[in-house]
Amino acid sequence: MLSTMTAPRLSPPLTPPSLEAAMKVGILANPKHARTMRAYARLVEILNRDRITYRSATTTQHWPGTEQTSRLLDWGAELIVVLGGDGTLRVCAPVLAAAQMPVLIIPTGTANVLARHLGIRSTASALGLAEAHLGSQPVLSCDVPVNEADCFTATGPRREHFVSLAGVGGDARAISGRTQLPAALRLGILGYAYGASQALFAPLLKARLDDPHVASPQFDGTTGTEVWSVMASKTARPAGPIPVFAHAEVGAGEFEFLAVELRTTQAGGRLCEWAQIGWDCANRRPTAHSSMHYWRGTELSISVEAPAPVQLDGDLIGDCRRLDLRAGTTALTVLTPN
Repeated sequence: MLSTMTAPRLSPPLTPPSLEAAMKVGILANPKHARTMRAYARLVEILNRDRITYRSATTTQHWPGTEQTSRLLDWGAELIVVLGGDGTLRVCAPVLAAAQMPVLIIPTGTANVLARHLGIRSTASALGLAEAHLGSQPVLSCDVPVNEADCFTATGPRREHFVSLAGVGGDARAISGRTQLPAALRLGILGYAYGASQALFAPLLKARLDDPHVASPQFDGTTGTEVWSVMASKTARPAGPIPVFAHAEVGAGEFEFLAVELRTTQAGGRLCEWAQIGWDCANRRPTAHSSMHYWRGTELSISVEAPAPVQLDGDLIGDCRRLDLRAGTTALTVLTPN
């Protein structure tokens, strides 16, 4: 029987800034979506009204946020506001965690998985949280570990970080399919639904899993098997409203892993399998289907016979022959609704 998912682990309320002090707020904005700039304009109104000093930086394709975040910290920011989605936060997370800098997320990205998981469900609610904190009202915070991923590509190993979700195979193909849509149609569930529909019939991967912990007794990944995807998650709903991971928790010290071992490559049989898996997940029984293999741990190495796409927090990393995942030992301090 599945246990009820626990609430995010909350830290004591942050001490609100004093309006008499020279509060400095750094803003990192991803201008990809028009709603980012609308939220930015509203945030600036709040800051100007309360006479709070701020400095802004925007991300670009070649400068996705690490350098800008470091400069905001060097400037003396006491709070960083991130206007963007999971990918924007992923890039700047290691720098912010190392600096132990409080972070406020204003979710203006495509899926906003982490923000939704923490109860920040709209830009309006995030701006209300900003008003409360900057207006000297105490707000809660959550410690969110920043996890590590070593991606072994054709050009060599590459160290990346992620917060909510990592995967190799079919789930990364679903994200790749979403990017083929016109930009206006990529937002939210619609874009992911389209990408998923393109990935449902993706070829299976010959994969080997090396886990220092005891894996699922139903699934021996050490000898190699054919899978549609292997994922590591810290959120129950990585895309859309359907719960896929029953025990995933963003503040936990371990991942919930999932290997999807589909039984057939035939279109009709594959569609029937997905329909049953979807039904089980919608009824909060994701472990009920024999193709869904779950276990928990802090590390996992995934090796595939042929290069396969990898995604981290919804960002396509490229085709990899191996993906090594480790639960984070540093954490973001993210402001959350009370």
